[in-house]
Amino acid sequence: MAEEFMKKKKVMLMTLPKKGQVKDFTTPRFYQENPVRYMPLGILAVATGISSYFEVKILDADSWDYAIEETIEKIHEFAPDVLGISAVTRKVYALAEILKRVKGPIKAVGGPHTTIYAEEVLKLGADAVFQYDGDRNFNEWLLSGCPGGVFRDYIEKIDSLPIIRRDFVNLGDYILDSQKAKATLFKKSGARLAMFSSKGCPFHCIFCDVQEKKFRSFSPRRVVGEMEYLLDYGADAVHILDDCFNIIKERAVGVCEEIKRRNLNFPWSCRGRIILDDSVAAALKSAGCHRFHVGIESLDSDVLKWMNKGITVDAIKKFCDICHKHEIEIVAYFVLGSPLETREYREKLADMIKDLGIRYPFFNILYPAANTAYYRGLIADGTYKRDYWREFVENPTPDYEIPLPRSLGLQEELEETAARCIKAFFE
Repeated sequence: MAEEFMKKKKVMLMTLPKKGQVKDFTTPRFYQENPVRYMPLGILAVATGISSYFEVKILDADSWDYAIEETIEKIHEFAPDVLGISAVTRKVYALAEILKRVKGPIKAVGGPHTTIYAEEVLKLGADAVFQYDGDRNFNEWLLSGCPGGVFRDYIEKIDSLPIIRRDFVNLGDYILDSQKAKATLFKKSGARLAMFSSKGCPFHCIFCDVQEKKFRSFSPRRVVGEMEYLLDYGADAVHILDDCFNIIKERAVGVCEEIKRRNLNFPWSCRGRIILDDSVAAALKSAGCHRFHVGIESLDSDVLKWMNKGITVDAIKKFCDICHKHEIEIVAYFVLGSPLETREYREKLADMIKDLGIRYPFFNILYPAANTAYYRGLIADGTYKRDYWREFVENPTPDYEIPLPRSLGLQEELEETAARCIKAFFE
């Protein structure tokens, strides 16, 4: 069987198109046009681990906003022997259509969706399903002849993983026209490339659908090695996409020290947690970190407790003061619509954020994502009479809508609040 398979050389790895995905009542339209376009790091990590024997092609249907029909046409044009699909739950309709309508290749599915719904994906028509890390075992699976079933790999020591290759895609495709125009003035590429320095988030916010709850991190040397690779590849700036880059103080400082040891001079930003002291902030600034993305979510103490954020309003104020002191910009994320939130709070929110000196807030509306504590609570307390997410993943339909967990009137009020707050900062 293996000898027969070795005649097959073409592997396509893809993201799913947005068309037909579950309707979103959480993100205001203002934010739906992304100011950046990130490379599909998940499938690029898998591609990096594939033997050079195979011809690998990336199809990033998500970034290019392909229709399902167009995506299927591009798959058939390449005619892969193996099709690897990265799936998220909100796009399961597109997944089901591709599994049903694409003829020829062996079909394997991984990504966040399979962590919860592996058996459901097999029933939709996948030949194989990968849970957790596919960086290594996808290649092993290819070389072993692509057997069917569910495959699980969890890499404890991720520092041994190779730097993700970006040359499977075209760098210019991930630079927006606005970035190119600005960069031309300074004779730069305009590329702000993303990377991960860790996997997982050990915190348990009630609304969060991050499945990996164990924090695994690369060493400072490995992190800066990837930064240097990105700079050589053509990046002008680097963004660390971690859920909580800074939760291990010594590692965060170590990354900064390694940047300076290599005499690298470039702007970078990170996503992290509200745990920052003067020494870490000083190290970040001295190493070129100019912007910190952080989930604040609320400025109400009772709401923060309900969200299980594990932070306080005083800690938020301290974090902001330290960032301002060291001239690090804050991109802060807020969630509207918790059951304990008052109308008075919403009316004062924009001014409260301004008082903290935050210039770049983002506002979302509380949403019952699949397999979150918030969603499970809505079923438990009777707000939802059925498991709507399971019904969807077992029988995907286009443009599916999860019912509102609140009255239509309150939903409209939350949307008006978001619009008012956006206007206060961005118009």
